[in-house]
Amino acid sequence: MSKLLSNLFRITSIVIFVQLLLGGLLTFNFVTPTMHIIVGFIVFALAIATMVVALRSKISQERVLQLMSVGLFALIVVQIILGFETLDSGSQVLAWIHFAVALGIYGMSAAASVMSSFLGRTVGFGPQASTSEVQRQS
Repeated sequence: MSKLLSNLFRITSIVIFVQLLLGGLLTFNFVTPTMHIIVGFIVFALAIATMVVALRSKISQERVLQLMSVGLFALIVVQIILGFETLDSGSQVLAWIHFAVALGIYGMSAAASVMSSFLGRTVGFGPQASTSEVQRQS
């Protein structure tokens, strides 16, 4: 399950980065809000999947990742609300808050991705584990 969680955090981080890029392009009217909204809901679905996998994990070292996945989900819910309010009102203040929360979401997902990668090395999966297994077999 840990390898799945690590991969989900990585994929979620990549899609969040794409979402940040789309948000910038939307700001300068290079894309329509529809693209940003669709990718936003893809991020939301990935956050739900990541949280479910994290919360079902039985590995005690993954407790921090469980908390981060719940925090990520909560921030994304806030972000969706902020995004639609920003679209409706056109408020510059809300737009800046929406951007700041987006950076926090990306930072949290990137940190969780890196942490899950290091955790994978300590509990027996990931690149380092496979290298040591090859050395043992030689």
